[in-house]
Amino acid sequence: MPFPKLSVTLMKSRKYNQDFQSIDNISRETITSLLACELPAVQNPREAAEILFSKPLHHLRSRINYEILQHEITQDELDAAAKYGRFIERPSDLFLKLFHNVLCTLKRDPLAGCISPSLIGTTGVIPLTIISTIPDIMQHYYHCIIHAQKEILLATSYWEKGESVNIIGKALRVLNKRAKIENRYVIVKLIRDNATKENIKHYHNFLPLNKWSHDNIPLPEEIPNILLEINNYHRLIMGTFHVKFMIVDRRIALLSSNNIQDRPNLEMMSHFEGDIVNSFYDTFLISWWLPFKPNLVCLKDETSIDNHFQFGINSSKISCIKQPLQQAILRARLRLRCHLQNQESDIYLHAHSTSEDDESSMSLSEDRKVNNNNKFSTIVLQALVNHRRTHSPIVLIKATNDLTGAIIGYNMNPRLELPLTNHLNESAKSARGTKPSRNLSDVELEKLTFDFSPFIFHQEHKPFPIALVNRLPYGKPGHIDIANPQDAAWIGAFRYAKKSIFIQSPTLNASPAINGIIAACKRGVMVTIWLSLGFNELSEGFGTFQGGTNEYVIKKIYKKLKHGNDGAEKYLQAYWYIGKDQTHPIHFSYKRRNCHIKFMSIDDQVAIMGNGNMDTQSWFHSQEINAMIDSPLVVKEWMDALYNNQSTYQYGRIHFD
Repeated sequence: MPFPKLSVTLMKSRKYNQDFQSIDNISRETITSLLACELPAVQNPREAAEILFSKPLHHLRSRINYEILQHEITQDELDAAAKYGRFIERPSDLFLKLFHNVLCTLKRDPLAGCISPSLIGTTGVIPLTIISTIPDIMQHYYHCIIHAQKEILLATSYWEKGESVNIIGKALRVLNKRAKIENRYVIVKLIRDNATKENIKHYHNFLPLNKWSHDNIPLPEEIPNILLEINNYHRLIMGTFHVKFMIVDRRIALLSSNNIQDRPNLEMMSHFEGDIVNSFYDTFLISWWLPFKPNLVCLKDETSIDNHFQFGINSSKISCIKQPLQQAILRARLRLRCHLQNQESDIYLHAHSTSEDDESSMSLSEDRKVNNNNKFSTIVLQALVNHRRTHSPIVLIKATNDLTGAIIGYNMNPRLELPLTNHLNESAKSARGTKPSRNLSDVELEKLTFDFSPFIFHQEHKPFPIALVNRLPYGKPGHIDIANPQDAAWIGAFRYAKKSIFIQSPTLNASPAINGIIAACKRGVMVTIWLSLGFNELSEGFGTFQGGTNEYVIKKIYKKLKHGNDGAEKYLQAYWYIGKDQTHPIHFSYKRRNCHIKFMSIDDQVAIMGNGNMDTQSWFHSQEINAMIDSPLVVKEWMDALYNNQSTYQYGRIHFD
């Protein structure tokens, strides 16, 4: 008896089920480990990927979309997700739900996250976060670079001539001097997006030496002990390399929202240590794709999972927020130097106020020792802080001037540029000369200066679950590619949040994000969105196929919620970004006070930070690197710093009615 004919739908279903293999069937070997074997047949990450992993199964895209958009996750699936990751302890159920979504995307393409699957979920710690202007973050890059011993891997989207590029160049020259004295060489790899005609034929191509000077990159003869190689990467048409991170000696990884360029932006950078650094390392190798010439020297130096990690004092607010900006910067740099040299890291508590020149000479001196025998209790330090605030020169001078002015009938307090405004204005040339809002008194501005906390020394914590939720670039026009770890994690956040979602992004117009926000509000989840007024309007507006400007989109979301007649609009709170020394938003076009942070918090338990915006380009096209963490402690410290380092919450609320 002949078999009955199968319908086309049934045949496709069987094909999907056949190809929709278990995640356990995917190789747990990594690109890094295979390259470390130094096999003659494996000369580059591309060849390693071809040996270890299958090619993408494009016909599974709709099945993956169903899994992350509609499928109800079972307990067995949560248990499987917990078992798959390199976690020390079981993550929260919320984290596991998002992580399950992430793993589903690997069944279509094992490298959808630009990382070997077995490294996508692991553990790590975050000793330091910087939420500030680009110069503060670049100074941290500077000190990490000059203390490198063997290898630096740096990835950025934009590399634009200016102070940020100069800082990197200066750091390489200082590192070269140190390496020369110690008779050693340091491997440095730089990958960036600088689309040229060569990218039409090859997505990756090396930057010729004759073009280095044009971009203010030190030439080989200037840094003979630095072996530098530069890779230009762009996947035409729309596959931008939107990545920003750095790895030093395979011991630390810095993940930033900023590029190597000068912009008047508030940005966010976190400093990672532990097993998660191995994940960043693998991601860099896959992004590079070409042979390394010379080869990397840390391929076999896997970061240990159970390292002894060093932290600052318990209260980051006491050590950073309540101190003048320059002292906070100094403490951060001193702390980093000792940390990289495996010394005690409490020294930033006892650092005296030092000029920038003094700090620079200190950082370059190999023999400078810092006395850290004294231990301040938090109570004593708080008393000291209060004393300094009460007796600050600004307060005393103003009191004297007020008294004199009352006698002679003349205002003795002309408005000067206070430290906070000066600090924000130094972020870019376009910001210089910006005045604080007129309705802020000098006393209020001084308080804002003390509250501004650029350096967040996180409280001591054990390694917690972290997943790299990335996406590969997708160059073809169209808005279809959500079957990747980044989008799967974001969609999971909108689906599985029970209490709250907080988002800060320069832009918002991707349709899955809009739909997710609306669905969450309708479930009674409080959704808070901080956006930048006018950010990239020319490239995000109508006619660009990007989804519209921030103003248009946020009004659209509110109207859809309002028209539901179920009160869901009350769960949407939207704000315009306000600089710390302002009371009103300054339009992006003025280039004075902008925000470029990419951040999401879910139920105060899980957070995602990194490179990806909530716009169409990041959701559907650009390569992005993001870290998803499972730590209420660090999430709270991040949230506190975001609220402290801008005036968005105080003055930025958007009123729709």
